Amino acid sequence: MKKILLTLAFVIAGFMTAQAQLWLGGSVSAQFGKEAKTFSIAPDMGYYFADTPFSVACAVAYEGSFLNGEGYTHDLTVSPYFRYNLCTLEERFSFFIDLAADIEALSFSFFNIGFSPGVSFNISDHWSAEFSYGFLGYQWERDDDNAASHSFELDFKTAAAEFGIYYSF
Repeated sequence: MKKILLTLAFVIAGFMTAQAQLWLGGSVSAQFGKEAKTFSIAPDMGYYFADTPFSVACAVAYEGSFLNGEGYTHDLTVSPYFRYNLCTLEERFSFFIDLAADIEALSFSFFNIGFSPGVSFNISDHWSAEFSYGFLGYQWERDDDNAASHSFELDFKTAAAEFGIYYSF
């Protein structure tokens, strides 16, 4: 039985490798508000499944905030996401929508799940640049007093924008 399962696992892995394209990359973002200045660095890795409009990926983001008069805070967020490519124009531009979840990994005080639209520009056969803007989804957050808040959000502020560079193998 173990040999059959192991063989099946190798066959599935081989099929996925043959039918998928791996990408590495990431994004950076910065927010400059009246109360805080925040930056984020988020490397990610994913698979684009050939002959389908679907991708799956995961980003790990480090975010730091300089709070006016209150010091510095930091968070580590794990963000798995599924991407659906809506359309491609002239092999250069792709419009997509991501279904993503963000989970704060240090204090488990934040979780959201929702949709983010974006556009990808293929610079060459291997390099692409992406821009995503906005969020529509559910958010759960716990404050320092352990009080939880729930909300549904539609966010198209400039703080919701991200830019990323990716290399595809």
